[in-house]
Amino acid sequence: MNRLSKIQLTSKSQISFGKRLGLDLAGKSTGVARAEIDDALTINFHGVNDLGSPSEKQCALALKFGFDISSSSKNVGTAVIDDIMHQLNMEAIEKHQLTPGLTVRLARRPYERQYTISSITTNGTVYFKGGNGQRAWARSLEPA
Repeated sequence: MNRLSKIQLTSKSQISFGKRLGLDLAGKSTGVARAEIDDALTINFHGVNDLGSPSEKQCALALKFGFDISSSSKNVGTAVIDDIMHQLNMEAIEKHQLTPGLTVRLARRPYERQYTISSITTNGTVYFKGGNGQRAWARSLEPA
């Protein structure tokens, strides 16, 4: 899944803003671009040179989806992981045609409780009816 088709990429004005900071944000997701801007501020404004690194688990997960974040900063690595998870949520919504009123279950617990979808947010969080705020990521659900 090296193509993240459901992820918002930087606009012309965002790319232009990045250039003023000495950053090339063209073709990057808005999340990764924001992480790069934050890193630039940390280095250039605050004088901090150690941006940290993604964890081994993050690197392994990203690599599973075709992204090598091993030489990225912690912020950029986390943004790539967020993009991957968002992509998975959007694909699940599309694949399972998740909509309010649909009965679903947790994919890894098929014999447990079923839930009726109340609403779905733009980030892929699915809320359930009568659940007092119970929710799950779309990527963890399947139709019952």
